[in-house]
Amino acid sequence: MVRATNAMSKFATQRIWLSAMCFVAYLTCPAQGTSVILNSDSSGWHLMRNGAKHDVHGAGAKSHFDILENAGANSIRLWSTNKSALLDSAHKRGMTVMLGLYLRPERTGMDYNDEYAIQGQLLELKQEVLKYKDHPALLLWGIGNEVDLQYTNTRVWDAVEELAAFIHEVDPHHPTSTVLAGIDPAKIHMVRTHCPSIDVLGVNAYGSIERLPLNIRRFGWEKPYLVTEWGVNGPFEAPRTTWGAKKEPPGGVKASTRLRRYQEIIAADSSMCLGSYCFLWGQKQESTATWHGLFLSDGRATDGVDAMHKAWRGDWPERRAPSIQNIRLNGLGWRKDHVLLPHSEVAIDIDLEDWGGELRWQCALFPESTSKKTGGDRQQSLQEIPTTFSQSDEDGISFLAPEDPGAYRIFVTVCRDERTCSTANIPFLVKR
Repeated sequence: MVRATNAMSKFATQRIWLSAMCFVAYLTCPAQGTSVILNSDSSGWHLMRNGAKHDVHGAGAKSHFDILENAGANSIRLWSTNKSALLDSAHKRGMTVMLGLYLRPERTGMDYNDEYAIQGQLLELKQEVLKYKDHPALLLWGIGNEVDLQYTNTRVWDAVEELAAFIHEVDPHHPTSTVLAGIDPAKIHMVRTHCPSIDVLGVNAYGSIERLPLNIRRFGWEKPYLVTEWGVNGPFEAPRTTWGAKKEPPGGVKASTRLRRYQEIIAADSSMCLGSYCFLWGQKQESTATWHGLFLSDGRATDGVDAMHKAWRGDWPERRAPSIQNIRLNGLGWRKDHVLLPHSEVAIDIDLEDWGGELRWQCALFPESTSKKTGGDRQQSLQEIPTTFSQSDEDGISFLAPEDPGAYRIFVTVCRDERTCSTANIPFLVKR
């Protein structure tokens, strides 16, 4: 009991110190950044930056800013403040930043009944708010990312509200948001009732984006929203093989899906949707190395980048990437299950939209991912299996299936002039 009392006394002292610091900073340090407010009129909600309407054409991005700028984007999303140098990078290119304040989700072991842990993280995040609130690139704050995913303790919303209310006190120039992993009536109710200081709802929506504008209204959200992550259906929504492997659409199919969802869903809901941040302007391992990323691990751009260029600028780039529409193993497309005999010969062929230029094929074999992580949590990259690929005919490649039974995945990459690419893959099972 004494230890708990001492701990809480320590936090009381820290909170008093922080409050005093905030008060002094607020009185003595006039804002050097921009003024961002929400406005509504007969046409709907608008994000106003220094008096001008700022529709968010953004991406979750930490690199490739030159390509992002050329594609017509005007904003980036950061999930935390640990990449603060990117605020300066964005500002130099005239782009804004949705800056994340990382609240640990319950699924990572955070206990929202532990007052010591709660106040410790809030103290750190309040200091980050004071540090970055006047940065000229700052657009709005993102308080937590998917803290609602696999959670049980509703006290997390009290932490969200405490941060949002604090921001309203010390930084009236930038709106607050919290980001949900999709929406349902219960989540909307919790944010509405427990977090009145949240100005903008952030929603990460993949397959569920198809009904997002309808559900936003049906579930009772009345303030504006941002689509803070979106793209193709995620691995958690994908059809599976009989052995449980997830089927990833080819790059061309994914690019077309991105463009349609932007034009028909995001841009079409101009009365409530303030814009979006596409996912991911980079590369990561999430079931596969290519599922969400618009770039390859070596930095080459994919046909998904071209789709976003078309979405933001209204026209295609001058030099378009090739675009794989279908991939087949032994004549069967990516939607089918593929079961192979050990060491059997396998033919690969693709359907390709080709916009000119020299094309080069690359193929790679990997074991199937066994990661059980969710919510975009970091997954380990897989080790390529050395394999010999042979030109089977004018349009195809062949290889020998592995000798060892098990689950595998074959990847094909087709690049134009070694700079812009399209990818596709097929999972297969080797079975005796």
